[in-house]
Amino acid sequence: MTQCAPKPMQQKPVQDYGVFLGINANQANRLDDYRMVVIEPSEFTEDQIKQLQADGKTVYGYLNIGTIESYRPYYARFQDLALGVYENWPDEKWIDVSSPVWQGFIIDELGKQVAEMGLDGFFLDNADVYYQYPTREVFVGLVAILKGLKTYDITLIINGGDAFVSECINAGIALSLFDGINQETVFTSIDFENNTYGEQTEEERAYFQAYLAKAKASGLAVYLLEYRANQELAKEIDAYCEENGFFWFNAESLDLE
Repeated sequence: MTQCAPKPMQQKPVQDYGVFLGINANQANRLDDYRMVVIEPSEFTEDQIKQLQADGKTVYGYLNIGTIESYRPYYARFQDLALGVYENWPDEKWIDVSSPVWQGFIIDELGKQVAEMGLDGFFLDNADVYYQYPTREVFVGLVAILKGLKTYDITLIINGGDAFVSECINAGIALSLFDGINQETVFTSIDFENNTYGEQTEEERAYFQAYLAKAKASGLAVYLLEYRANQELAKEIDAYCEENGFFWFNAESLDLE
């Protein structure tokens, strides 16, 4: 009786980039297929981060520099610096980044604590505070925070913040402050009211693609975070990113699990 050799198990292709801010260390297997991952550092220990790196991953930690969430243990310390509620995110408020108190906290306390966990870089959120409050003081405050975080000698990726990033590019200071950008919803869109996802408008897509081309030309690394792109759209995004040397992640939802 002839025996057939067992078929080799098909391995899932390794993905370049994944954003998993909604998981904790007990769900670390979600990261298995990704080379570069973004995590919420408060949900992992230093040893767990080292293990991810030993498995060949580049690990970035989320750091919120432009808003403050009500569930953070330090919320009460800084709530008097809040500028206003973040639309569609009721548990977050924009923060006064021009405050030396906030700058010191982000650089010397929270940033230091996260950097000492051995992460490869920071994923910096809500530089969009400059779009909401476009004053010189806010711009200078963000620059001060970035300069301070640069002293930890790890990679800095700014999530969103196109108004701030564009001004930095125009001033010729972008690469001295950060290493790359992540842009959400270039090709996809989010309907917060109905909790659904769709395709981005042609106008918005054209704006973001021009912005990303500008970022690339200035030497910044570029990442895209999309939400529930269907198979046809995913192929289009794949081709766009391959052509431009960008990386992208197709998230199932805003929960980023």
